[in-house]
Amino acid sequence: MIYGNYKNVGHSESIQETNQRMYNEFKARNVSIGGVIAYMVRAVIVVDPELMKSILVKDSANFPGRANFNLEFEPLLGNLFFLEGEAWRLLRMKIAPMFSLSKIRVMFETILEVEDQLENYLMDATANGGQELEMKYIMAGNTMDVIGTCALGIKCNSLRDNNSELHKIFNEITDQTPVKLLLLTILLSFKRLSAMFKIKPTIANVEKFFVELVRSTIDYREKNNIQRNDFLNLLIQLKNSDDPEESLTIEEITAQVFFFFWAGFDTSASGLVCCLHELAMNPDIQEKVRSEIMRVCDDRVLTYERVSSVEYLNMVIDETFRKYPPGDLHRNILQDYQVPGSDLKLPANTMVIIPTFAIHHDPEHYPEPERFDPERFNATNRANRHPYVYLPFGKGPRYCIGMRFGLTQVQAALVTILRKFRVKPSPNTPLRLRRDPKSAVGVPLGPVPLLIERLV
Repeated sequence: MIYGNYKNVGHSESIQETNQRMYNEFKARNVSIGGVIAYMVRAVIVVDPELMKSILVKDSANFPGRANFNLEFEPLLGNLFFLEGEAWRLLRMKIAPMFSLSKIRVMFETILEVEDQLENYLMDATANGGQELEMKYIMAGNTMDVIGTCALGIKCNSLRDNNSELHKIFNEITDQTPVKLLLLTILLSFKRLSAMFKIKPTIANVEKFFVELVRSTIDYREKNNIQRNDFLNLLIQLKNSDDPEESLTIEEITAQVFFFFWAGFDTSASGLVCCLHELAMNPDIQEKVRSEIMRVCDDRVLTYERVSSVEYLNMVIDETFRKYPPGDLHRNILQDYQVPGSDLKLPANTMVIIPTFAIHHDPEHYPEPERFDPERFNATNRANRHPYVYLPFGKGPRYCIGMRFGLTQVQAALVTILRKFRVKPSPNTPLRLRRDPKSAVGVPLGPVPLLIERLV
């Protein structure tokens, strides 16, 4: 069977649920690690948090990459997510300043412009009273507008128009069809074969769209001497740097823009949908976080410092990404690896899976894991928990570089909504959210309608 232990993925289980099932089986056997076959690829699932720490931090040099892809013929994958070794280190060094706290503060004003559009949209929708709204559509539009504006300075207007070319491209990227899963199998299992026939994991029209979009935007800005407070402006500065160790090519810029859209879209949009659903189903938590927002922010102008300092809001967001993490972590072994404290040696090129979803739903680490409880993330509970059982954005050298930006975007959207609106379940709201089996990043299955009411 070409899918190995993952034959149910895309049908009855998401890939995270499959990993969770095997994690629970290995944990019941009281082992720290267990072997699986992932699409004809030799793989292991890690159970022990201390071993996770060794892989992600202490021995991270021996786990340099995330997947066994051949990147020679795939320009869009020449980004921080897929590169490894020296190429990854050099690119990370160039890109890291873009995600510094000072840059996020500057970008915050741009984020707020998009959140003003979200508030206006919800005001229009609730002009005649409470209204049932499909939150996946709204949060997808809001997130796409934020990323489009902050990454490229383009006005997507996605809340008002979901038929844009950008929407269609993202549907292409995120829809995991059987053909795409088969392609993934070939790419992971037969690296030399994929290189010989130049098989790419991305679709031709997706590549064409991003290449043309980035080139035309850069050309327009440089010809008209346009400066904007967005990530592309910073990338253009790197492109024009006289320092060869700092400069980026057009191809490298395109790969980073693609990564910014691909990695940020589903993570933030799905996180917002799941969070709002939990707040609707837990009105006491919603009122508590709203009270904290009003105490800190009130009706004053929102600033990065005010929004990021709403402590209970941050606890709510952390609990959201605990219960609904974006995806599991994957690493490849560079050289044979002796598992610490055991006689087991893992051969090179073995895929290592750290099953974030399973860990976050392990009752040993999080009692009653299906219950939404932000108090899990108060200072006392954090201190009493192993630091490597909360991994929504990874840890170690390859943690998600855009984490701060993504969390800032989520904070700003939630403050915008909760200051002016109350979120309630409607008759059509699902009691619990299921992960879409076809999604690799934990997108909720089906529509998520919620009743939105104005507070005043």
